[in-house]
Amino acid sequence: MTTPIFNLNDIILILAIGLSLVLALYLLALPAKKRLPKILLTTFFISISFSDVGVMLIWNEYIPQTVLSNTLVPYLYCSSLLLKAPLLLLYVRSITEENFHLKRIHLLHLIPALFAIGVIASFDIDINRLKLDTFGMDAVLYTVIDSLWYSLKIIPLAYFSAASITVWRYHKMLRQQHSDVNETALWWLYYLTLGFVFAGVWTLSLSLLAYFYRLPFGVTDNYLNFVLLIALFYYSISHAQNLTTTKEDEEFELPEKFAAQKEQAPSVDAKPLDSTIDKIMDGIVNQKLYLNQSLNVEQFSAKIGVPYRDVSYAINKTFGTNFFEFINSYRIEESKRYLADEKYKDMTIMDILLESGFNSKSAFQRFFKRLTGISPTEFRREALRTAHFAKEHADPAEE
Repeated sequence: MTTPIFNLNDIILILAIGLSLVLALYLLALPAKKRLPKILLTTFFISISFSDVGVMLIWNEYIPQTVLSNTLVPYLYCSSLLLKAPLLLLYVRSITEENFHLKRIHLLHLIPALFAIGVIASFDIDINRLKLDTFGMDAVLYTVIDSLWYSLKIIPLAYFSAASITVWRYHKMLRQQHSDVNETALWWLYYLTLGFVFAGVWTLSLSLLAYFYRLPFGVTDNYLNFVLLIALFYYSISHAQNLTTTKEDEEFELPEKFAAQKEQAPSVDAKPLDSTIDKIMDGIVNQKLYLNQSLNVEQFSAKIGVPYRDVSYAINKTFGTNFFEFINSYRIEESKRYLADEKYKDMTIMDILLESGFNSKSAFQRFFKRLTGISPTEFRREALRTAHFAKEHADPAEE
């Protein structure tokens, strides 16, 4: 009876290797708005294929080994495994940070892989030793290799956790600073990074179960990684391109410049543009829609009876800003009115920001300082001091 060379686990690994290489090639040919995320994800897929090749060569006893492969495979496997995790983190950062670029400091992510290579070289660790399959192994060497194995599981898990935290923070920031967020893309990315965290926890748990209870579940993590590989590729081509793109994405201008900018607006399609601006200003001045804490461009557009794309275009073309920052500029003006009036001196900053249409203290303080150069508390102190000084030195005849 012929002994099969490949079992089901090997077939999954072969599929993962082939899929990783195909996805890497496909991504290189795929047009993208940003090159860096594409390069990072391509390298990530290549590192996955290398680590899976290493798994096959290490654990499949029916694949013939040469002296060269027996020596080089530990280097290939360990370095690729320790590189794919930081590559995923950098990929996440590249699609969640608008101006993300690789810097020299990012070379620090190479340290775990370089350290592993140094350990393998120093202790002459080949495939048999890496499997802890050499009789009469020295206790020190056994401890070193065992520690190496755990580092191959713990370090990627730490990176995957960092990637998940990065997405969570990015999601929180967007909800505070943008009225229109691509929730689907964000949740996809968040669950995807959590999937890698779960896979890392599962892999580490399998090692502990095998150590303490000799339970043979070690191959199941390959199936989970295969599913995550497919999910990551789907995400990269369906959602990642639009993750950092909101319906408005232009530079901010101060509210007091709006009138001057409107006068300088081009005369092309001036009549429809002026009509839209009139409706926008009616929503601001008369309806005070900016006081609605959950206001987004669609809701605003529905209230004034203008398609949201026309609203976005008109605000951008006339005032040189986007919808969200346009609305927030009026919220800031509203808050300044409360802060500068002695009648409202007993109101807390939180009360004022809520009355002004904000729903986040951090977003309010960030915008306030950007527009005024000082914090709300400092503005209130100066405004009340000025008002009190003016009142004390007012001309009695005027009173």
